[in-house]
Amino acid sequence: MNYDICICPQCGAPLPRQARWRSVICTYCQTEVTLSEHIVPAARFKEAYQRSRAGAMENTIACNGERYKVLLPLGQGETARIMLAQRLGALHEHVIIKLGLSQATPGRLRQEAEVLQQLQALNHTGSAYFSQRLPQPVGYGPVEDTGGVIGEALLLRSPSGYWGSLADVHRYYPDGIEPCHAIWIWRRILETLDYIHEAGWSHGRLSSDHLLVQPADHGILLIGWAEAGRNKSIAQSIARDLVQSAWTIRSLLHGGGDEPPIKASTPEPLAVLLKRASEDGDWCASVGASGIDQALQTAAHAIFGAPRFIHFSPNNQR
Repeated sequence: MNYDICICPQCGAPLPRQARWRSVICTYCQTEVTLSEHIVPAARFKEAYQRSRAGAMENTIACNGERYKVLLPLGQGETARIMLAQRLGALHEHVIIKLGLSQATPGRLRQEAEVLQQLQALNHTGSAYFSQRLPQPVGYGPVEDTGGVIGEALLLRSPSGYWGSLADVHRYYPDGIEPCHAIWIWRRILETLDYIHEAGWSHGRLSSDHLLVQPADHGILLIGWAEAGRNKSIAQSIARDLVQSAWTIRSLLHGGGDEPPIKASTPEPLAVLLKRASEDGDWCASVGASGIDQALQTAAHAIFGAPRFIHFSPNNQR
């Protein structure tokens, strides 16, 4: 029987059997020995990790015991500043940080966080699908930088593939988008509204700023849920959401404006439906989001025929 013995390359002394699978210290010459050329000592790894962290700590903020590096400002509204950030640590994660401004109503972001948590917890028909079409909260709390607390923030999981808001689309299409794109955008909005309305919720402040577009999959994400709620006058709330959705589409087709007219070039079936949905709240409440969606499908078929996918460029580049 042949025996293999590990020996120290420095002094030739025998090494313990543990040398076969980890680094050991030779008991004779005190040399650290390892069989692998790829092993990194823990001390050297920690030193390198600390050096890498030193640069990463610049332009960072802290929330709920986690540190985040701000990567990119995404915009600013009346009550909050929006940033893309990356959680620092062993497992990186991109998040959207909604940082409340000083003039914002105290607790507004906390209320939005609670609303989103309840929406994500819905056990309703289509929950598995629509939970991906609604913002996913990661956390809420006070935010600190090197100077101390700078405000409250809502942290949301960064949605994959979303380009920007419909307000951004306006800037690239000053003369309005094509009707074929307005139809699928409106349908995606109506699908989500139908889901939340059936669960007894309403959005309350639907606008182009609160609608993110995913051009690759023709997806729409509804954001800005601070004024959402469940109330007794659900019919009135449903009507408001649906009327606001119709005005948003009118604005997209016209190219902007608070109360844009319906363009003469808009196909008649779509123009008739838009006019009624944007001006007749009682009708909207009676038929609901699903009823408008059915009417929209009928209008789309009359205009374009069978459904087909048409590429959409949100920044108007072919």
